[in-house]
Amino acid sequence: MQTASLSSDVFAPELASHLSHTSRHAAVACLNCGHPVPDRFCGKCGQDAHHTHRLTLTDMPHDILHSIWHVDKGILYTLKTMVLRPGPTIRAYLAGQRVDHFRPLSLLFMITGLYALLWAVLHIQAFPPKDPNMPEAVWQMQMTSTKFFMKYLSWCYVAMVPVWALFARWLLRRGGYNYAECLIIAAFITAMCNFFSLLYLPVMYKYSGTPQIGTVSMLFMVPVFAYTTWAYGSLLAHTGMRLFGRLWRGLLTYLLGYLTCVLVIVVTTYALNWSTFKQAMKQQYQQELQKKSRSPKPTAAPQVR
Repeated sequence: MQTASLSSDVFAPELASHLSHTSRHAAVACLNCGHPVPDRFCGKCGQDAHHTHRLTLTDMPHDILHSIWHVDKGILYTLKTMVLRPGPTIRAYLAGQRVDHFRPLSLLFMITGLYALLWAVLHIQAFPPKDPNMPEAVWQMQMTSTKFFMKYLSWCYVAMVPVWALFARWLLRRGGYNYAECLIIAAFITAMCNFFSLLYLPVMYKYSGTPQIGTVSMLFMVPVFAYTTWAYGSLLAHTGMRLFGRLWRGLLTYLLGYLTCVLVIVVTTYALNWSTFKQAMKQQYQQELQKKSRSPKPTAAPQVR
C-alpha cells in the first residue's frame, strides 16, 4: 500500500485544485472521503469541508483549545444552563438536542481533574490544628483519614456515577428513564457538584488548617444538597407529580449515593491504614486508663451512729 506524502510539493497542488473547485461551485468534494458536500460538513464522514485549509502556526492556539478544552463545543453554555435549569437541560440533551452542549462525561472528567490538580497545588489542610491533649497516634489517624477523604472525594464521586445512576433509575422511574439515560443524568449532576467544589476552593484555602475548617466544609454541603435535590427532582416535572414528591425523590437519589460514597471511602481508608488506626486506639485506651488512675478515689461517707 502506498502512503500519501504530506510534503509541500504533493499537498499544494491538491489544495490548490480543491480551492479552485470551491470558488467555482457551491458543492465541493470532501478531502477526506471525496463525497460531494453542498453545506459545511460532509454528510458521509462529518469533516468540515469548507474550512479544511493547510495548517499554519496561527491555527495552533485554536487547535490546542479545541483538543483539550473543547471551548467551542458549548462548555460555558452547558455550565450556565445546568446552573439555572438543570432538569430541562438534561431532558433536552436526552431528547437529542446535543450540538450546543458539552459531553457530560468529558465535562465530569475535565472539572474533576482540574479540581484535584488545584487541591494538590494549594496544599489545603481540611482538618483543624492538633488538640494538645490528643495522643499523637490519634492525631495521625484523624489527619490521615481526612486527607484521604478530601483528596479522593471528587474522584470517588466519579466512580460512584454508576451507583447514583442505579438510585436514579429506581427513584426517578416514573420519568421513564432507562439506565443509560440515568448514567448521563448522574454524570451531569456530579460534574456540577465538582464544579461547585472548584468554585469553593478559595474559601477552603482561606480557612485551611484553622479551627473553622470543619464548619466551613459542612456549610458547603448545604447548597450542594439543595442543588442536587432540585436537579434530580426537576427531572420528574413532566410526570405531573407534586413538588414535594419530586423533591423528596431528588433528595433520596443524591443522599443514598453520597452515603454510599462516604462508606466506600471510610472502609478503604481503614483498610489501607489499619496499623495506624490500631496503634491510635491503643494509645487512646492507655491514656484513658492513666486518667482514671490519676483521678482521686471517692471517699466513703462517715457512718452516723
